[in-house]
Amino acid sequence: MFSVLKDDLQALRQGLKGQDLIFYLGLAFIVLYYLRPQVIIPGLNIIPWIEITILVGFLTMIGNSRLKFTGTHFLVFLFATLAVLSAMNSLYPNISSQGITTPFIFAFEVLFLSNCVKNVKQLQLLLIVFFLCIFKMSFFGARTWISRGFGFAGWGLQGPAGFFQNSGEFSLLMAIGAVMSIPLILYMKPKTKLYWLFPITAVMTVMAASSRGGQLALLVGLIYLLLAYRKIRFKNLVYVIVFVSVAWALFPEEQKARFETAGSDQTSTTRLNYWEAGIDMAKNYPLLGVGFRTFPEHYQRYYKVNDGSYLANRKEVAHNSLIEVISTLGIPALILYLWFHFSVFSNKSLLKKYIDPGPELEFLESFRICLNGAVLTYFVGALFMSITFYPYIYFLLSLAIIKRSLTRNVLSKNPKKRRSKISRENQLADIGVSN
Repeated sequence: MFSVLKDDLQALRQGLKGQDLIFYLGLAFIVLYYLRPQVIIPGLNIIPWIEITILVGFLTMIGNSRLKFTGTHFLVFLFATLAVLSAMNSLYPNISSQGITTPFIFAFEVLFLSNCVKNVKQLQLLLIVFFLCIFKMSFFGARTWISRGFGFAGWGLQGPAGFFQNSGEFSLLMAIGAVMSIPLILYMKPKTKLYWLFPITAVMTVMAASSRGGQLALLVGLIYLLLAYRKIRFKNLVYVIVFVSVAWALFPEEQKARFETAGSDQTSTTRLNYWEAGIDMAKNYPLLGVGFRTFPEHYQRYYKVNDGSYLANRKEVAHNSLIEVISTLGIPALILYLWFHFSVFSNKSLLKKYIDPGPELEFLESFRICLNGAVLTYFVGALFMSITFYPYIYFLLSLAIIKRSLTRNVLSKNPKKRRSKISRENQLADIGVSN
């Protein structure tokens, strides 16, 4: 078991050797973003490492004619422009002016990361490094849940400082990571089961985080994988029922109660009020919304219900990314935001038209399923969290751009070999089927 891991680590090290500087900068970006050594190690955070990495990357890309600007990049920058226009026309300019660079920062991150990978091997290496970085988080979450005796904590589970510190956002990252990793592990067919530790610990972290949105997102992502691999058979359904039964039995009573009262408890009814108010804001300000990041302020002034609860005294976000976008940025921005999801999702198989697609195309097909599951997981989570300007969707967009570019390159090297009628008849004959 461990000898297999040793061999795989040696292969990873060999694979990382001899790559180009742009790719190494992409790996550095992933490590700095998700492992965050500059925060963990005292004294390192005095230097803007991520910004320097991106700047050096762009200069190197320009010098090597490697910087490509696609239609997807244009629409991401257009979305950032709409956010800035919303801030400029905000009802609360002092609030909107704070963090106004965030939309363009994410747009430049998409442009940078999507240009860092030039072949399938580099994509595989980048994904391995990404999973290794967030495995540290999933292991911490699983260990914490075990130390609680699989118990419930009202605060959920706190992630690392930054975007994923809140329990809900942390659980969604783990749900996306788990769903993304499964198709790739199935593709690898590893000789050891140890690789399943990541999705298992990620699922445990989602359970520990006590976020209903994160848990529902994970469930939808896993169901999609079953459908994608056509595993909805009686035997597999039995396995799923057993797994869900065991998981439900392990659920703390407090967590079960949260699901049983979903839609009628105070948290649910309050969020329904937020969503109704957000739709009303969009009706009143359809073009650019009430202003970038101003939902809490506008709700507090015009829609707040003083019912004596603790939530009545807090300025809350919309707790729904679609509502967040349409109420603060307007209808055009919502159309673009929804388009981001469709840009990542692809229902067109890369293998159907090939007799012998080859390992690269087979990997890209697994990666297609990986991205589909990830963006569905994100979308469900985004229905319960205000995460429009969080890294999730922008990371997935970067990977989707890479996938499309690599697919074109692979197909150009392997002209289509459509399955002929004769080939189809031969296949039927092999399995004893005749007309």
